[in-house]
Amino acid sequence: MRLGAISAVADRLEKTLNQRGLTVSQLVFALEGKGHAAIMAVLSLPFCFPIQIPGLSTPFGVILIFSGLRIAFGQEPWLPGWLMVRDIPDGTAHGLLRGLRWIATPAEKVLHPRLVGLCRNPTLHRIHGLLIAFLAILLALPLPVPFSNLLAAVPILLISLALLEDDGVFLISGYLAAVPCVVFFGALFLYGPKAVMGLWTWISHFWA
Repeated sequence: MRLGAISAVADRLEKTLNQRGLTVSQLVFALEGKGHAAIMAVLSLPFCFPIQIPGLSTPFGVILIFSGLRIAFGQEPWLPGWLMVRDIPDGTAHGLLRGLRWIATPAEKVLHPRLVGLCRNPTLHRIHGLLIAFLAILLALPLPVPFSNLLAAVPILLISLALLEDDGVFLISGYLAAVPCVVFFGALFLYGPKAVMGLWTWISHFWA
């Protein structure tokens, strides 16, 4: 296991933030050597909380789509030039850093190499990449539906952390987390946003 891999990612990001403002290209440079898994973990993190950051789901989702497809085809991290020059607001960048620090300690206590073959098998690796790309497409959709981003981002984060630490058990949890996401978006496309919003309203009555 690469002990403290999440903390190492946070350290690289913090050094970059202290030196200059952050663009997508500088973010990728800060994560150099950590590969796709680190990029996906960082970019999915902001959407794993109930309070969403407006305007980020589409550009970050597009980056995640590229990363997932690159994993599927066994290629090194790469992003198109128009994405690399895009600025990341300071508030968002520092929010990413705080989020990484917040999950680093508990995640690094739980994550460790288990069922490593699930993470390193070349054929399964392609499947992981295609699933991430599919979930990222759902994340990138500009839908005004509460929790839609969260449902897509959580399995991406879990799978990314699993690949970062070679944890097959965590990888399985990411696949399980993808099930409610697929069910939700399936219902959304079949019955429309109004029906889904009505369902959320009905469910929220049990939490009131």
